[in-house]
Amino acid sequence: MDGGLVNPVPVSVCRALGAEFIIAVNLNGDLVGHHLPLQAAPADEPKKLTPPAGKLEKLLAEFPAGIRNGASTIVAEYFGTNADTPGYFDVLAGSINIMQDFITRSRMAGDPPDILLTPRLAQIGLLEFNRADEAIEEGRNCVRQMLPSLKGLDQDRVF
Repeated sequence: MDGGLVNPVPVSVCRALGAEFIIAVNLNGDLVGHHLPLQAAPADEPKKLTPPAGKLEKLLAEFPAGIRNGASTIVAEYFGTNADTPGYFDVLAGSINIMQDFITRSRMAGDPPDILLTPRLAQIGLLEFNRADEAIEEGRNCVRQMLPSLKGLDQDRVF
C-alpha cells in the first residue's frame, strides 16, 4: 500500500523536511460509517443492482443475456443488493476507511498539525472521479470556514 494507508496525513514528513508551520488536510475525516449508495430497481422489474453511477449496467448491456445475468450476480455479491446490505467492495472500502482514520488519529495525536482542515466528502464515493468539481468546492468551503484561524496565524512564519 502507499503512503495514503501508512501515513494518510503526513505531518511528521513535513516536519522532517523542515516545515515550521503545517496546515494539514484530512480527506478521510468523515468517511467512517458511510457506505456506497446503491440504486435499487423498481418493484415491478426483476431484482437487479445498479452500482452508484449506473455505468456498469450500461457496460453489461453490451453482453449476451447469459453472460449479463452471471455478471449481475457477481456485481450483487460485490456491491450488495440494496442500501442495507453491504457487498464485498463496500466492506473492503469501509475497512480501509477505518484503518486510515485510526492511523491518522494515532499519528496526529503524537505530532499534531498547526491547523487541520477536514472537508466533508463522505457523500462522494471512492470511485466517483466524475464528482471532482464537487470535492474541490467542498475543499474551498472548508478553507472559507477556517479563514479566521488561518488569518490569525503569524504571517512571518507562514509565508
